[in-house]
Amino acid sequence: MKKLNLFLGACFLTLIVSSCSYSSSRGWSFSDSDSVKEEKERRRAVDRKTDRILEVGRTKDRAEARRQAKGEVFEENFFRSTRP
Repeated sequence: MKKLNLFLGACFLTLIVSSCSYSSSRGWSFSDSDSVKEEKERRRAVDRKTDRILEVGRTKDRAEARRQAKGEVFEENFFRSTRP
């Protein structure tokens, strides 16, 4: 039983260490997968587009501007992915 616990502990420690990366600016952090990076970039694009919509005055409601921005970012990504 003691050997099994030691083995499982070693496996768990290896898993944790391999899923973390060191960045000098932020310290230890879990590595971002591609889907997480894509989601962060999409969120940033929606935030930028929301700010732009409010800035040009298409609407004064932030929730409505965010809804419009999400639709526009989706369209841009969709059409970008379907072009040859």
